[in-house]
Amino acid sequence: MRSIRAVLRLSGILMVIITGLLTLVILLPIRSRALTNKVFLFAKKAILKIVGIRVHGPSFDAIPEGLIVANHRSYLDILFVPTAEPLTIVAKREVKSWPLIGWAAMALGTIWVKRENKGSRNAVRQSIVRAIKKGNRVVLFPEGTSWEGPLMLPVKPAMFYEAAHHGYPIYQWSLHFDTAKTAFPVGINFLSHLWAISLEKEVNAYIDVRTEPIRGTDGDAILEDAQRWWNQSLSKLSEEHPARDTGYWPDNRLYSSTDLV
Repeated sequence: MRSIRAVLRLSGILMVIITGLLTLVILLPIRSRALTNKVFLFAKKAILKIVGIRVHGPSFDAIPEGLIVANHRSYLDILFVPTAEPLTIVAKREVKSWPLIGWAAMALGTIWVKRENKGSRNAVRQSIVRAIKKGNRVVLFPEGTSWEGPLMLPVKPAMFYEAAHHGYPIYQWSLHFDTAKTAFPVGINFLSHLWAISLEKEVNAYIDVRTEPIRGTDGDAILEDAQRWWNQSLSKLSEEHPARDTGYWPDNRLYSSTDLV
């Protein structure tokens, strides 16, 4: 029964993504950022319904422009950004080659980063700054990699310094699941991961949102403030909604307790 459910869910996801991509291709002559976002929101809602993921928690009020940051669990995280506003996503370049998902991400105008390449990281920072100055909302997961949690890996500080230098706001949120199977650590096969999620009867996603954006001229102070809020938020969510299946996916990376902020 579980396997039949998983097959039906994967088939449904495939149909939603293909339908979304075909819609964008058909509407290409009149396609706008607002129209692309409507297609994305429809696909997001449909995929969450098909996979059986229930979302709990608040959303941001209207966001004019800025950087939207959160902890990182997996490629699923983009489905939970708590706003209906059009988004520009920052993602690792490997996702670009994923069938369908990579194509969908390209259609959304994703900014790609090759994280092991310093030149690529520098170029991406400038692309993010330009996008925000044009009035865009850029989604970033500053851990730079995903893992099980419940807290965070060391945060990459560069965009916090850029925010302090250029004066744009940072909108902060956090995400917690009631199963660690949603985690997507390094080395896990994408299809194996999606199959495991599809086997679950139901998954709950819990969101927390910081009501006021972070602003300031001191990058270190902004970063410290953000880390403090994440630590409190994620600790509370994990205590209220303990995750089952911890350690389900093997993760050979070693982190000391002082790494987890």
